[in-house]
Amino acid sequence: MSKSDEAGWERVQDAAARMFRVWVGGGELAWAEEAWGHLYNAGLANEDPILEDTAAKLRLVTLARIYQEFSGLAWDENPETPLEYLAEDLDIDDVALGILAASAGGEYKDASDDNELRELALTAVTNQQRREIFECLKAAHGSEVHLYARLFNTHKQVPGEDGDGEELEPTFRNCAAYEYVRGGFRHG
Repeated sequence: MSKSDEAGWERVQDAAARMFRVWVGGGELAWAEEAWGHLYNAGLANEDPILEDTAAKLRLVTLARIYQEFSGLAWDENPETPLEYLAEDLDIDDVALGILAASAGGEYKDASDDNELRELALTAVTNQQRREIFECLKAAHGSEVHLYARLFNTHKQVPGEDGDGEELEPTFRNCAAYEYVRGGFRHG
């Protein structure tokens, strides 16, 4: 059994392959699998009980949001996939989502239908998960600079290839992407 199988990657792998589609080379999917392993090691990718399973699946959605937003800042390549589409292949339990959304806070009273209410719940939960994911990945990579560099180098065509320092050049895009990571995967 491979290390990623031990981390439960196989249960989310197909959904992840549809969620992480920014580059032809697939560096973002390799990053997602690596990040999932870090989440698993931190106890954030559990399959049981149902609330933990739902929270874990939503962390994969959060990772996809984070990667898409990072790509938008770093390279102006953000597919801005709606949350409902990101979550559609994960078999999210609606009751568990509701419980998680209630604990995340947010405004739900103005939702006009079930779809809008679900989108608001997905937004609230995935926004709440950003900080714990940031802390987990920052610890796994040793610092926010190393985490930023790892994300930046996902667009390289050769997995494992070291960056040439391009990510540390003080361009507007690099600075904006670094600030996004440094801010715990939040804008502004």
